[in-house]
Amino acid sequence: MSDIHKMRIPDIAILKWRNIADLLAEVAGVPAATINILEEDSIRVIGTSQGSDRPFSEGTTIELKPGIKMYCAAVIQAKDKLLIPDATKSEFWRDSAGAKAGYIAYAGVPILQQDGEIFGSICLFDRKPNEFKGPVIKLMEEFSEIVTAHLSLILKNTQLEEALKEVRALQGLIPICAQCKKIRDDKGFWQKVEVYLESHSKARFTHGLCEDCMQKLYGHEKWFKEKDGK
Repeated sequence: MSDIHKMRIPDIAILKWRNIADLLAEVAGVPAATINILEEDSIRVIGTSQGSDRPFSEGTTIELKPGIKMYCAAVIQAKDKLLIPDATKSEFWRDSAGAKAGYIAYAGVPILQQDGEIFGSICLFDRKPNEFKGPVIKLMEEFSEIVTAHLSLILKNTQLEEALKEVRALQGLIPICAQCKKIRDDKGFWQKVEVYLESHSKARFTHGLCEDCMQKLYGHEKWFKEKDGK
């Protein structure tokens, strides 16, 4: 699971996605539209049209079980669009969860991240046969790209906030011992410089010796003088 699945989606983004679902349902003339995201072994409905006749409420989590026949799950697993004009005429889809709930027509497109990894799906549901002709599918694909762009911005903002936290943690006066160079933390404990920085940032240290210290430590040793040709 990538970082983008683990981060918190801002409320303003969810509102925009809900508006997208509402608009799609209106343009397509169907009872419901949903925007779903993949979470581990489940799908969560994160945006939905606001009509009363909808298959899922916003926030609903659907577990992905082996052998389950679910429209949205098929889109996510295949990373490809799916069009079902009439599930009652499909030997495979007639006993699916959607068809059993009365939604016999379905259209869905995947939402992909910029690296091609699946994020979720945009779905349309209808209780009567529907071939979803005209610009409906193209509009869904356009909205999918808009959501992908939103995700990219959200991820970059999250990364920027984390970087700013590190900068703020290292701002101001840092008490450091003039002799041993240990740093006093905000709890009053003295720590080695590398320990302090590792606990306040993502920096990690690897140790070596500068030329001056090598000279001080080993300058009198025969092997060291021979190494330098002295």
